Amino acid sequence: MQNHSMSSSEQKNPEPVAETSPGFCWLRIGGAALSGGLGILSFPIFGRPYQLDLLVFLILLPLMLVAQGVGKKRGFVLGGICGLTFVGVSFSWVCHTINEFTGMGTLLSLLVYLFWVAYEAVPWAVMGLALGRCRNSLHLLLVLPLWVGIEHYYPRLWPWHLGGALYDRTWFLQCVDILGASGLTALVFLTSATAAGIVGWRRSVEGFPRWRVAASAVLLLVCCVYGPLRLGSIQARLAEREGERIEVGFIQGFLHPNERRQRPDENPREYYLRLRQLLDGYVAETRLLIGEEKPSAVGLVLWPEGSNPISLATGQGVDPWRSPLFNRPAGGKMVLDDFKIPMVIGGFGEGRYNISIYLRRDGVGSIYKKNHPVPFGEWVPGLDLLPDSWRNKLPGIGNLNLGTDNPPMSLGDSTFRNLICYEAVLPEYMRQSSIGSDFLVNLTEDYWYGNTAHIEQHRSVLILRAVESRIPVLRCTNVGPSGIIDLAGEFHGGKKIWEADSFRESFIPGSAPSFYRSWGHWFAFLCLLAGVLELFSGRWRAARRA
Repeated sequence: MQNHSMSSSEQKNPEPVAETSPGFCWLRIGGAALSGGLGILSFPIFGRPYQLDLLVFLILLPLMLVAQGVGKKRGFVLGGICGLTFVGVSFSWVCHTINEFTGMGTLLSLLVYLFWVAYEAVPWAVMGLALGRCRNSLHLLLVLPLWVGIEHYYPRLWPWHLGGALYDRTWFLQCVDILGASGLTALVFLTSATAAGIVGWRRSVEGFPRWRVAASAVLLLVCCVYGPLRLGSIQARLAEREGERIEVGFIQGFLHPNERRQRPDENPREYYLRLRQLLDGYVAETRLLIGEEKPSAVGLVLWPEGSNPISLATGQGVDPWRSPLFNRPAGGKMVLDDFKIPMVIGGFGEGRYNISIYLRRDGVGSIYKKNHPVPFGEWVPGLDLLPDSWRNKLPGIGNLNLGTDNPPMSLGDSTFRNLICYEAVLPEYMRQSSIGSDFLVNLTEDYWYGNTAHIEQHRSVLILRAVESRIPVLRCTNVGPSGIIDLAGEFHGGKKIWEADSFRESFIPGSAPSFYRSWGHWFAFLCLLAGVLELFSGRWRAARRA
């Protein structure tokens, strides 16, 4: 005789409610869209300012309730609806960027954007497919490793994690230095699956999910305990090294990138003089920031990505520090000699390179050539195969040449590496660059994305990366906010967004031990492996026959 006791086990045979429901209904579609809506509310820019980021712990609950047991095809569609809702709204700035960067026009840019949204929704659709094969809420846990693995490894234009919605809960965020942001995503999935089990219990179709409730409570408690303890140890470490602080000057120019683009029909001399005026604006702001009367306490000055508008020769036997770029028009005095302090300047190198230029008083500087371009912005697959007539109609699109290494650079007794714009959001590249470094410099140009949610989303991902690898990040961006993310993931710096700004901020160089930095993405990799094996294992087929 079948046991109908509700307290005996989590594995009480469920009534096949979902499987017997024919077709789609507005309730199922609305539930899938509701999960996407919860994601929108929990992410920047709504999440933290309005205390809605905690909604992320229930973000997948509606999708789980409507997709569980509906079958592969229906689950695939419901997951896709959820993904389309979340991506289409949260990342709407991508449409603006396509139009701004390429000049294709609103209609064509929107069409390209919709194709991109469909591509980004594929992982959600796969998750929905897996949820559709689950006969009860306990089987939802089989989908957890699949989602964690796909979320991390699926090639996206803009890498993100669901758990990243908690980026501004500093005391809770500290646990990402163990498993990375994927660990937070796993916790988010678990809490949603636990809530789905409780709903099933309340509907009298399943037993009480006691083990899931216990596991969720224990893991949340571990994060709540580990976070403050780890945060306290980091702050104590910084307090011991207070005397090692370095003052950094940030020049946030707020210039439209098109002001630096050369037009073939322009007079070369007039074009060069115009670019020199743009450069002189940065020079003037730097002079005001550091002062002229006495030696400045500033130990480093940062200009954002692309602030040097004149292409710099970087070939063999070329001394870039003596190029016309660094000669002031009045008196021919060198910028480097004028300021007497180290500088990191974003620029362009001959041969279509996006570069960071490091200037030092002793003349032993260096140049970093960007290794990872922005997909479909600085690198478009198959672009070189298109006819010249097509490429000429899209002057904003082109493939950059790329560097092959990230050389360490020295500032006093400290070592740093450069990351240009998009590179700092890439988890593995950020981790590799942090090894052997005392801090990282990130020069960024975010004008293309407009005054949109992207500004805060970009900063939120940098905070995650800094805590994962436990290393300070010095960020200078053209549109703001520029500043410093310390070892604890706290942001210090300018408050101005979408306007020019110049200010000083200090930091303590030096990284801290991080399990994640030492071992990398082993958790996400094992989750992906386990998820794929589970998806094609006999356990799923047995669950379908039950």
